[in-house]
Amino acid sequence: MNYITSYLTIFLNQKGIRYLLILTVFMLSFLFWGKKELNVQANPDLAQCRADYRNCMLQDLTDSLYAMGNYNGVLLVAENGKVVFRKAFGHRKYNPTEEFTVNTPMQLASVSKPFTAVATLILIERGKLNYDDKLIKYFPQLPYKKVTIRQLLNHTSGIPCYLNQKWRFKKHFYRTKNVSNSDLVSYLARYHPKQFFQEGKRHKYSNTGYALLASVIEKASGQKFTDFVQKNIFDVAGMPNTFFFSRAKNKDKKLIMKRKHDALDGVYGDKGIFSTVDDMLAWDQALYSDKLVSQKTLAKAYQVGKLDNDKQEEFNYGHGWRMVRTPPYEPIIYHKGLWQGANPMLIRFVGCNRTVISLHPADKFNSWSMTYAIRDILNESEALCYQDF
Repeated sequence: MNYITSYLTIFLNQKGIRYLLILTVFMLSFLFWGKKELNVQANPDLAQCRADYRNCMLQDLTDSLYAMGNYNGVLLVAENGKVVFRKAFGHRKYNPTEEFTVNTPMQLASVSKPFTAVATLILIERGKLNYDDKLIKYFPQLPYKKVTIRQLLNHTSGIPCYLNQKWRFKKHFYRTKNVSNSDLVSYLARYHPKQFFQEGKRHKYSNTGYALLASVIEKASGQKFTDFVQKNIFDVAGMPNTFFFSRAKNKDKKLIMKRKHDALDGVYGDKGIFSTVDDMLAWDQALYSDKLVSQKTLAKAYQVGKLDNDKQEEFNYGHGWRMVRTPPYEPIIYHKGLWQGANPMLIRFVGCNRTVISLHPADKFNSWSMTYAIRDILNESEALCYQDF
């Protein structure tokens, strides 16, 4: 396998080689397109060819990345909801004597936001919320009179971020205090931090918006946010190893988040969920069904956002999801996160039901290069194996 390792090292570091490979795969796919009516399940040799190729190449790719110090964590790759690769690499950031396992839970950080978005959409479908409801309908004490639920979902509210603009909040949020969502609402009501821009006119990522959505969900549902998400998402999707942060769990040595306490850990909606790669795959697959919300509602969630200005400018964020549009490839629906040393990602190639899930610490490596390399390997397994059948 040394030649493959050398090849992949060049592949990951030289764009020209990568583009040449993509072109080659595209041409092979086109050349053998006529053979794609073959039923993989009815051709066990073809299925085995694909499986062997995928396993070999994904193993070599990830082993090479790990050997070069460019990956550390838990990786899962799936096609049509079936795991084609799952492996853990290295040691935990805050527990360096303990190795990652495929069952290691990790802080999802901002990958928690799609859960909050779907919880919001559930209540919209039930008639408990509306996209154009004003925030002040639920919190009349807040100064943001025109901000809507839709604008919180797509980050066009203009409300400053309590994490990314800590200087606005730090003198009121002490590290010795456990800040909650209600504390954040009280702060906004008391100090009236000014919006960065008029609602709907710009797109600027704000963790505050998703924390406020969690509080709105509590008002609209009559339940604690954590209880609502547990009952309506985790339980329905089949995610037994997924949970919200708590100080008690932070003391559990089996969990990756064991670290110095942060006062903002207890704010939910924008972060705070912990999960495993298998549970995240269950969540991913539930989104292809109507278990949680209808496909019609999710289709709206995956649409690019549009600003409320003369140009109707677009931005690549829907209702809780980021997106990448790179023709001729299928669009990618995804989210990444960064909080307290965790840097997870959920990448969904929704057009062909392929999934890349990585729960890894905030190491310095190009996660998109790894993602695209994985996509190319999956595409190659089709093109090269169809050639022989």
